[in-house]
Amino acid sequence: MSAQLLAYTPLLLKAALVTIWLSWLALLIGAVGGTLVALARMSTFLPLRLLALLFTEFFRSLPILIVLFFVFFGVPLIFGLDLSPFAATTIALALHATSTMSEVIRAGLESVGKGQWEAARAAGMTYWQMMRHVIVPQALRVILPPSVGVYIATLKESSLASIIGYVELTKTGLLIRETMGSSFVPLLLLALIYFLINYGISLGGAALERRFHVNTRLMTAGAGQ
Repeated sequence: MSAQLLAYTPLLLKAALVTIWLSWLALLIGAVGGTLVALARMSTFLPLRLLALLFTEFFRSLPILIVLFFVFFGVPLIFGLDLSPFAATTIALALHATSTMSEVIRAGLESVGKGQWEAARAAGMTYWQMMRHVIVPQALRVILPPSVGVYIATLKESSLASIIGYVELTKTGLLIRETMGSSFVPLLLLALIYFLINYGISLGGAALERRFHVNTRLMTAGAGQ
């Protein structure tokens, strides 16, 4: 690594933190929104179920770049709201993550056997007690692995923010490349940083899965006593 590129290392690390924060915030919003949409998909109220289905299929079918352009360029024209590149990117990523997470969460909730739902109702639990103490702990085993994949996808999609001028990791790498005279080395370093971040997320997700399974076994053993 040249001395010139080494001097840019703090800038790249700061940009990496910005990318992690941007994608994490979008995933957090997507997880909350995805939970609401998933519950709406499972509702017995038909119009609500159809509305949730339309939302999910619409945003799952659109390329994230189109969603980003609509939020950044379309929202100011239609609603008269000026959104910063950060806000526009967060909203676009969150909409995309919500549509994906809703299907992940719905699959997890529906993986819990009907007998568990019926037993919880028979025990006199309210809906939220049933979700908190019976359904969600079991559904998490199914929800967690694909959620890690959604986060990695969201983090990679955050690189599109550079197109609308937001300075995150990719944009920082491209600016450094221009400063160094179109060298290929900054792009290699950029790829290495993305790999390290995403590999770290994968390892963290695997550790959470192992811990969750251990806790599940402990809960099962405790329930059998």
